Amino acid sequence: MIKHGLVFTFVMSGILVGCGKNDSTEQTTQLTPPPADFISPYRFIKFRLEAASDILKTAANANGSIITTTAQYKTRYDSTDGVITYSEIYLLETAPCSQTEPFDPIAVLNAVAVNPKNLEERDRMTHLATYYDHQEKLKVSITCEQDGTPIVVRFSNKYYQG
Repeated sequence: MIKHGLVFTFVMSGILVGCGKNDSTEQTTQLTPPPADFISPYRFIKFRLEAASDILKTAANANGSIITTTAQYKTRYDSTDGVITYSEIYLLETAPCSQTEPFDPIAVLNAVAVNPKNLEERDRMTHLATYYDHQEKLKVSITCEQDGTPIVVRFSNKYYQG
């Protein structure tokens, strides 16, 4: 009877341990490559707002932000004292993302014309990847911030820690 109890205990503990495992593996994401005339949003960091507005052919709003939208991206550039200090780009074709499903951050970086070889990975969670670009002195975050939304890539030198 003790022998059967031990076998039952081992079987049940194995089942319980297995129940907590997350068997999902990182999805290999096939994203549309950026268009030939695409300029990655991080390239505008430190640009004067007027210069960025001229290049993007879009006027800044009253808050000092420039917002552009294409079929592939929605991009926002924020300025402080007339200089771009932050940008974010939503990859519209990744909607709906899920915070419980891993994504391929390298495919996302490639889709916004960022060379992953220039980055140092800092944090990685199911819904978030954070990198530092020491050459450009940028923090790069890739996240699924809410279920059902597109994946967003953010560029900022404010929180860069080199």
